[in-house]
Amino acid sequence: MILLGRNLFVKWLYILSARELGIGEMTKFEFLQLAQRYPVAAAIKSSEDMQIALTSNALLLFILKGDAFDLAQSVAQAHKDGRGVVVHVDLVSGVGKDRAGIQYLRQIGVDAIITSRSQLVSAGKAEGLVTIQRLLLAEDAALDTGVRTIARAAPDIVEVLPGIIFPDVAAILQSMLPGPFIAGGFIRTAADVTRVRAAGCILSSSSTYSLWQQTSFLRSMSPGRDI
Repeated sequence: MILLGRNLFVKWLYILSARELGIGEMTKFEFLQLAQRYPVAAAIKSSEDMQIALTSNALLLFILKGDAFDLAQSVAQAHKDGRGVVVHVDLVSGVGKDRAGIQYLRQIGVDAIITSRSQLVSAGKAEGLVTIQRLLLAEDAALDTGVRTIARAAPDIVEVLPGIIFPDVAAILQSMLPGPFIAGGFIRTAADVTRVRAAGCILSSSSTYSLWQQTSFLRSMSPGRDI
């Protein structure tokens, strides 16, 4: 856990104020701070999901489906509450799968991108966005291939799917990649979240509404206290 001194706390309040005004770009440090304050990201696939997420305890919103025309409003709403918005570039329709598409996301205030494509990781880094690359472990052969691909792309964060198996592969992944790691997929209970965190994940991504509201996951932001 990180101990917040007075100066760091004042800096964090400034960051939140900037995000609420829709200015500034989220850094990897700020992303990790949000993950530490609440360890479940809301995995959003519909407008209904978004409305529920905006009233939840989740501080990171992962938009996994939707339309580019709705993104700007969602980003603005999320930033009013100091939340971070992450867009899965490969899955959201209407967003170009190229540098121009990434530039559009940056211009409307998106904080981070998720992708399986190394070229989009490079584009995201060039635009100053936090980059998350997915590692799909559907079979044993996918591990070595996926790790090599991600090592070359060097994203800020790696999302492991299905996330529920992260504890079983954590030691191998941590020996091959610097991380940090997110667990995505089949995370359905508070016990699942606790288990993957204990194995080294900084965050779980889940579409289970109850995990967006767990008061036991909350981290205090008071000066001089752990978050």
